[in-house]
Amino acid sequence: MWLHRSRRFRLLAAAATLALAAVTTGCSGIAQGFGITTNDVPRSALCPGKPRAQHITVVDLWWPFASPIINGSAQDFNCDHPDIAVNISVNGQVGDDSNGKLLAAVAAHKPPDLVMSWDDLLTAWAAKGELTPVEDHAAKMGIKESDYIPQAWKSTLWRGHQYGIPVDWDPDSMLWYNKKVFAEVGLDPTKPPTTWAQVQEYAAKIDKVENGKIKRIGFIPWDGWQFNYIQLGHQFDAPFKTGADQTVQLDSPQMRKLFAYEQKIARKFGGAGKINAFTTVTGAQGAAADPLLSGRVGMRLIGDWELGQQAKVGKKKFRETLGVTMMPSPPGGKPYLSHSGWSFMVPTGAKHVDAAMVFVEWMLQSDHFGKYIGPANGWLPAKTETLKQDYLTSDPTWRDIIEIDSKLPRDWWLEPSPVLGPYYRFLDEAQSELTALDGTPAQLLARAQRQVEDALANAIALGVYG
Repeated sequence: MWLHRSRRFRLLAAAATLALAAVTTGCSGIAQGFGITTNDVPRSALCPGKPRAQHITVVDLWWPFASPIINGSAQDFNCDHPDIAVNISVNGQVGDDSNGKLLAAVAAHKPPDLVMSWDDLLTAWAAKGELTPVEDHAAKMGIKESDYIPQAWKSTLWRGHQYGIPVDWDPDSMLWYNKKVFAEVGLDPTKPPTTWAQVQEYAAKIDKVENGKIKRIGFIPWDGWQFNYIQLGHQFDAPFKTGADQTVQLDSPQMRKLFAYEQKIARKFGGAGKINAFTTVTGAQGAAADPLLSGRVGMRLIGDWELGQQAKVGKKKFRETLGVTMMPSPPGGKPYLSHSGWSFMVPTGAKHVDAAMVFVEWMLQSDHFGKYIGPANGWLPAKTETLKQDYLTSDPTWRDIIEIDSKLPRDWWLEPSPVLGPYYRFLDEAQSELTALDGTPAQLLARAQRQVEDALANAIALGVYG
């Protein structure tokens, strides 16, 4: 499921509204089918060929996407821990809880025991009382900070407590390029751009419009990862204040400069609507579904999860077609590489926390991450020891990514805060209108600044900051 980050956030306000609706209309059905309500032991979670233990604790896990490999992990775990069965249920919106199910389940006192979600929202959920601190359980399982990338570990902390265990810590915005497209337009496929000027020059050579119809686009700065404006904003040296210290800033001369650059490209092709219609092929599979692999786009700013496409098109074709490099910064800017990840979190009211943490510790062991999580999703682990896994060390593209990653700080793109969701939302809305050619950078960023200031004031008034 390599697309997970291109779809990261929905509206948090919508999630809260949906959750409230679920509570008021009766949310008893939300947890149906989970061991917590039925006390059933799912056969899919039991070790094949072995008799079931007499007493089994069922850990209900909400997982963000379907995967036969993940289902297999539950069986293998039960082989190692006969007294614990992990009932994995797919909830495609658990990453941001856009359908409100998690909030409603917590409100109804029928939450799952464990969820895997984006660490970006951990702070907001913790501040609202939706998550249980796990530092004591982590210590009991031998899960310690020194084993993890420091920034990944820090992303799970809020007000002196730990609310999650980091799973991965991925570089989100490297410059991927199509070698075959490069060769077709006379560019050396072994020499990707190393300067901002070269990115623009190469993109112009790749661009192809015939009789008013887009045939190929060199580079779309907002395409690939939903939050490229954060990565590029850092590279333009824009100051970001997310509300972690109860101050916010998203409007700045640097962000206006970035937005002007994005709007210039959008205008060149008739706006984001026409661009998106060209890059997205409804119903396409494999390489045809990927704008970069298919050659509809020559360069794309996206994270390491692009490597998840290897499973669909084969390693040989993938390596022959795509290369990856560091995104160059504009003149006067600075090098930067945004990072983010998923974390295991325990919702408030979970009934089997100890058993859930046994599974977390088992799943994040180096060989288990390398079997069940990393290769299938195209993820770099948050646990440093796991960086030695064969799927990383034996793959030349992974080696390129790790080299890029090693040259820059492993920073998250924005500091976590209780109002990070609205912060994203208002920037998303501003960029969407900008690339649709509806408004100027100054107008749209000034409006977004006012909106996030209002969101911060509301959060403070509601006592979210304590």
